[in-house]
Amino acid sequence: MIFRKRIVIADNERAMVFRDRQLVSILGTGVHYITDFLSRVKVNVFDVTDPEVKNIQIRTLIQAKAELCEQYFTEVSTTENELALIYVDGRFSTVVAPQTQKYFWNTAAKMQAKILDVAEKIEVSQEIMTLLAKSMTASVLSKGMVVREIMNKQVGLLFIDGQFERVLKAGKYGFWNFNKSIVIEVVETRAQSMEISGQEILTKDKVSLRVNLSASFKVTDAKAAVSELSDFKQFLYTELQLALRKTIGSQTLDALLTDKESIDVFVNRQVAKKVAQFGLSLLDVGVKDIILPGEMKTILNQVVEAEKAAKANIIKRREETAAPRSLLNTAKLMDESATLRRLKELETLEKIADKVESLTVFGGMEGIIKDSVKINI
Repeated sequence: MIFRKRIVIADNERAMVFRDRQLVSILGTGVHYITDFLSRVKVNVFDVTDPEVKNIQIRTLIQAKAELCEQYFTEVSTTENELALIYVDGRFSTVVAPQTQKYFWNTAAKMQAKILDVAEKIEVSQEIMTLLAKSMTASVLSKGMVVREIMNKQVGLLFIDGQFERVLKAGKYGFWNFNKSIVIEVVETRAQSMEISGQEILTKDKVSLRVNLSASFKVTDAKAAVSELSDFKQFLYTELQLALRKTIGSQTLDALLTDKESIDVFVNRQVAKKVAQFGLSLLDVGVKDIILPGEMKTILNQVVEAEKAAKANIIKRREETAAPRSLLNTAKLMDESATLRRLKELETLEKIADKVESLTVFGGMEGIIKDSVKINI
């Protein structure tokens, strides 16, 4: 017939029929015939490969024509403390956030909605985290879920709505943060180093020094360190700085240069006990450098040079005194012993022989032994 329209709907399609711009029916898969006088009928065809209805106008029509649309759509609604996981044919598809209403086309595929109470069970299971990580939904829920991985030698402190909840050991954790504030503070429990550099400090005798200090520490009670202190590293830095200034300000320059280790001992003793009550353990403290002003360096160098020169002069005088004394002792021994005197003569002969090319001796071997060299006393 001239006023009869033939409409073919594929397996992955659905159609809405409008007469005079009013929704009158919904067509499923198959061949349909519609009578249309004066072109008053309009048919809109939709692809339902993705079963979720994302068109705002269609959602409005579904709400307005609830009885007409009931058999073609499934409604999923969540309260402010609920979240829905949508599965299609047993495979995870999407998430319906709290306080949300969504519609899905009824197709040959089986749709299932799993409702979760995110107020009662705030921690996300490993299974759900794996599902979300493998889907595009992970980006959609970036504001609805807090995920944090705690590495080995770290601990995590879980705070819910500003209140400490529990300590998290190494592992991967997820928490729903719909209508809640979730904060996970990760704390390193391995030994850490800290540098206190460029400290300008006056000694007891008013000499300005620049001191560099190095320290190592570790967190022994993460809850105390984070809960009791706003910034435990800054707290430790300040305590080391104050202790360093106190010990240097109470000693003279000479005392500091003579015993630099006393600075380490004093600072360690002063700081270790104070920070221990906040879950921090001070492992070691050491002064790396004590830098003097330019003019003070010159003065100290002159002092050291003078001290070394004085020591060298003393040694020289001692040697000058010892040499004649040794000669005198040798002479006395030679005077008392003819044999020792003759040995000295032969020693002199040996030295002479090393420095001449030829030596003429009269009297044979006896002349060499007796007459070549004589020491007259």
